[in-house]
Amino acid sequence: MKPVGLPAALLSLASALGCASAMADAVSLPPLPLGNTSFMDGVVLPGKLFELPIQSYRSDDATDHRGNALPGRQQVRSTTVLPHLAYISAETFLGAHYGAEVLLPLVRLELDIDGGPEGTRTRQGDLVFSPMLLQWAPVSLFGRPYWQRLNLVITAPTGDYDPDASINVGSNLWVVSPHYAFTWELTDRLEVSGRLHYAWSSRNNDPAAHLQADSIQPGEAVHSNFSVSYALDDAWRVGVAGYHLEQVSADRIDGHRQSDSKERVLGLGPGVMYRHGKQAFFANYYVEQGARNRSEGNQLTLRYLLPF
Repeated sequence: MKPVGLPAALLSLASALGCASAMADAVSLPPLPLGNTSFMDGVVLPGKLFELPIQSYRSDDATDHRGNALPGRQQVRSTTVLPHLAYISAETFLGAHYGAEVLLPLVRLELDIDGGPEGTRTRQGDLVFSPMLLQWAPVSLFGRPYWQRLNLVITAPTGDYDPDASINVGSNLWVVSPHYAFTWELTDRLEVSGRLHYAWSSRNNDPAAHLQADSIQPGEAVHSNFSVSYALDDAWRVGVAGYHLEQVSADRIDGHRQSDSKERVLGLGPGVMYRHGKQAFFANYYVEQGARNRSEGNQLTLRYLLPF
C-alpha cells in the first residue's frame, strides 16, 4: 500500500502558542509551529495546495523555570485559523523540486493571568512565508523509501502589535526558522515522520511599556515535530504524534542575558488522517508535560488539504 504524495509542501504552521508562554518570564518566545504537522510530512509531489488549519489551545496551568506550578489563575485560551497557499515546481534545483509558500494567521487569544494580562483579542497574526523550499524525490534507506525536504521559513512582524496593550497576537520581531522534514516508509503501511527546526528571533525595539526597556530579544530555540502512523486501508491512517521545544540561549533585555529564562515543553497524543481522492484531513490531540517558563495545557490541531 504505497502512500499518495501530497502535491505541495506542508509548511510549519504558526500558532498562538508563543503568546501563551507563562507570564513568569518577561520575554516569551514568538509563535512556533509546535505540533502543526504529523503523519506523512515528508511525502510531497510538485503542484499547488490550499490548506486550512484550525488550532485550539487550552491551559489552566503555567510553570516557572524549575517546572513548579505558578499560583493563582493562569488561564490561556487560543484559537488560530491559518490559510495557507503553497507551490512546488516540476523543475529542479540541486536535484530537488523547489517552491515557495505563504501563511497568514488569524488569532483569537484569551488570557486571565493573576498579576498579568486579562482579556480577549482577535486580530491578524504575523505573516509567515518561505521564499525557498527544496523537496527531493525519495531515496532508498535500508531498502525502503525515504522522503526529505529543506525549508527556509521567515516570519515578518506584520501582525497586530501595540506596546501599550496587555495582549498582543503579533510579536514585533523577525523570526528565521529553517527546518528539515522527512518521512521513512518502514513498510507499506507503517511510516515515521519528523521535522527538526531551529528558530532565531530578532530584537523587538518597541517592547511592552511595563518592561521599561529599549529592546528585548527572545533566545534561540530548537524544536521538533515527530509521529508514527499505520495505514488501516487506503483512506484511514492512525498513529501517535508529538512535539518538543527546547530554548537553548537566554532571553535578553537591553542586551543583558536573563537568568532562568529558557522555555521547554513536550506534547504527545493520538492522531488520525483521512484521505478522500486528493483531499486529506488530519486531526491531532496533544497533552503537554514538562513545561518550563510557559503554560502547560492541551492542543487540538485540525488540518484540511485541498490540492488544485
